[in-house]
Amino acid sequence: MILNISEAASLGIHALAYLSRRHGEAPVTTASIAAAYGVSEAHLSKVFQRLGKAGLVKSVRGPHGGFRLARAPGKITLREVYEALDGPLGRNHCLLGKPKCGLESCVLGSLLTDVDQRVSAYLTGTTLAEIAAL
Repeated sequence: MILNISEAASLGIHALAYLSRRHGEAPVTTASIAAAYGVSEAHLSKVFQRLGKAGLVKSVRGPHGGFRLARAPGKITLREVYEALDGPLGRNHCLLGKPKCGLESCVLGSLLTDVDQRVSAYLTGTTLAEIAAL
């Protein structure tokens, strides 16, 4: 697969889509989200810690506690979620992972640049509300 998103970013996007579908309802526990997706609750908890530090989720303490979105789903982009977990979108235009491989032009032409631009535009222009509606 050319597009490689970390497990943490994938979990974060899925978990926040889950919260988006329940926006305005009671807080949701990491246990219920982990069970819904069949993922590790421990790993998901670490993801939520980072999302909380980024101001994307709020934790609610107590017997009926859990997490909820810090803002409306239509106000949170996938890029914000991705960058909270994986850092700024980077551009690596060489399959060898180098600034330049030594050739005059890329063996794939503009493909990698085009993919970077499309992914960046999609993540920037897509909100949690939009993916929650899928």
